[in-house]
Amino acid sequence: MRKIIPLILLVLLFSFALSAQTNERGIASWYDSDPKGPLTANGEKFDPDKLTAAHKSLTFGTLVRVHNLENNKSVDVTINDRGPFVEGRIIDLTVQGAKELGIYEKGIALVELEILSQPQYPISNYNRLGDTGWYKIQIGSFGNYDSVQNLYAKLIKENLFAESELTENNLIRLTIRWIEENKMEEILKTLNTLGIKEPLIKGDVNPLTVD
Repeated sequence: MRKIIPLILLVLLFSFALSAQTNERGIASWYDSDPKGPLTANGEKFDPDKLTAAHKSLTFGTLVRVHNLENNKSVDVTINDRGPFVEGRIIDLTVQGAKELGIYEKGIALVELEILSQPQYPISNYNRLGDTGWYKIQIGSFGNYDSVQNLYAKLIKENLFAESELTENNLIRLTIRWIEENKMEEILKTLNTLGIKEPLIKGDVNPLTVD
């Protein structure tokens, strides 16, 4: 028991500290858009009827519980946009979110944000370098099928997710997909040992969103 009690206290203190770090207080507001539905900052079509929200820095895909400190109502929203860019405001809700939180008529309220879950990598519909935290490396385009087949086999042997596709010029393009950012340096070293010196690095989609 003497060894267990301090450990339990340590866990509780850590949980409390984590909660203090992730909870944020400030003003919530709501925003709308024209009927055409422009894209949000992560590439999704804006929908005023969905429970999504804009935050200045939280990772796209973060699930946040917004507590209205004025009426004790709460609503869970997913971060998919950036804002609000007004001093003192910490989150912008959709019309639906504002209604469920009871701030649609008033427009703003003092709230506290509680992070329920946060993805390791941003959930984004964009395919630009760094947007999602996932990368792909284009090895090159080849005209010799045997060369591609041999290189493909070597990549698979290194446990890399290799893909090949036929280009408009009837060349075979070889690509490695779904590379995590923290593994990029290691993979580049592996490719260097295979004689691939300057591969082309591009952003990739999140594999969890691929149908």
